[in-house]
Amino acid sequence: MPQAKSSSSRSGSKSSGSQTKRSTASASKSTGAKRTTRKTAAKKSSGTTRTRASASSGATAAKSAGATDPRLDAVAQRVRKLNERIIEDSKTAGEATLSAYEKALKTIASTLERGPGKSDVEWISSLATTQAKWIRDVTAAWTAAARGVLK
Repeated sequence: MPQAKSSSSRSGSKSSGSQTKRSTASASKSTGAKRTTRKTAAKKSSGTTRTRASASSGATAAKSAGATDPRLDAVAQRVRKLNERIIEDSKTAGEATLSAYEKALKTIASTLERGPGKSDVEWISSLATTQAKWIRDVTAAWTAAARGVLK
């Protein structure tokens, strides 16, 4: 009998051990199921939020296309006026820069004619005069084209 008792105690301990393992496994499965359920619920709620946000932004776009807000019109008008002022001031600054550049090139041409252009050596005088004339011609053409673009 002691053997029967020991074998039954062994099988009893095995069965209780296996029952413990089974209950632990089922508990972890149920915990995993709870985790999955929580994740799924979180995904569903965030998906719903995204859908609602998309719908509200679409409604806002449709609303702004149909009826304009007076504040938005006022802001747009101020931006237009500011852009026009910037363009006008840029044209004025461009004209001033262009005039200064033209004056500098004409001064260079005059200096060439007064210095080397008055030389006793014929080819140096001819070269300086030709270069000064070329500078004046190119300057006149270039500044006329630039002024045309500014207007």
